[in-house]
Amino acid sequence: MLNSAEYSEKVRELAATNADLAKLKAKKSELEAWFAVIGNEALKDSKNKSISYNDGSGSSVIYTQAQKLTLESPGYLKKLLGDVFPDFIEEKNEPIYKVKSAAVERMLIGLYTGDYTKAKPSEVIAQLPCSAEQKALLTKKLKGANFETDVKNLKEIGGFSESNASDYAYLFAEAVVYDTFLKLMKLSGNNGNADEYIKEISVAVSVEDTTKITVK
Repeated sequence: MLNSAEYSEKVRELAATNADLAKLKAKKSELEAWFAVIGNEALKDSKNKSISYNDGSGSSVIYTQAQKLTLESPGYLKKLLGDVFPDFIEEKNEPIYKVKSAAVERMLIGLYTGDYTKAKPSEVIAQLPCSAEQKALLTKKLKGANFETDVKNLKEIGGFSESNASDYAYLFAEAVVYDTFLKLMKLSGNNGNADEYIKEISVAVSVEDTTKITVK
């Protein structure tokens, strides 16, 4: 049997451990807030969604920005998209609605935030200052789905600088958003005014900016 002195020692040890954990948790929150501030500032004028900070000995901190889509009025969105709604939006019995298509999710976010351009992806590629052969290969490689991958292909295939590749990748992604919208609009059988249709869709969703800090 443990005596009272041994119990007391364990109580003090656990209390001290909890106090240390509280201090560590507070310090972790302080450091994460610091990286959130500098990460947000670093990405403010950048098209990138994440930035990595390294200590030179193998550890790193990655600050990531993202956007979370919420279907505020799925019933209204269902009315707008008509028969093609279940092709892209999953409806569960609860009911819970979940966007099944990553392309459509990017489209809805882009329409809501205004991050789209009224140009075809092919038109963006046609305007790139590179050779016809480079454009032909970029037509196959650029997707508008992963910004970093598109930047990489524009640098390696098109020979663009980091800055120019970022600008072209962003413009291409915006064109893909609008192109996806036009295709979905056609599939839904809606032949109305595109700008008005975008306004209607934007009413049915909302977008929240989110951030994440990862330590490796």
